[in-house]
Amino acid sequence: MTKLMRAQIGRGVGIDTTVKSAQGIWRAFAPQYAMVMGHKAGTVSDAQYMAHYAPILDRVPAVVWDTLAERETQCLLCYCRDGRFCHSHLIIEYAVQRWPDRFQDGRDPAQLPRCV
Repeated sequence: MTKLMRAQIGRGVGIDTTVKSAQGIWRAFAPQYAMVMGHKAGTVSDAQYMAHYAPILDRVPAVVWDTLAERETQCLLCYCRDGRFCHSHLIIEYAVQRWPDRFQDGRDPAQLPRCV
């Protein structure tokens, strides 16, 4: 069982999942640039972002999920601060819901977005 956590880039060590700087297989988790910029600008709501991001998570290759599950704990990194809406939270929720026997939510409650 892999415990999934998240941290802001620069404040933790782990897997960069951002469209800006993710590398290798971890780019599969990256949202689209237009989604990120639209959300920052306020033209893409949380609900719209989630609707656009769900198909991205559905297309993440099995090898990526398998590699994520290889360690006891994994920390997903993004530029978003704790307590804010962020795709890293969506990755964790997706993984835990889809594979409850492989992944568990290891986030500190203080990290969670206030609207979740």
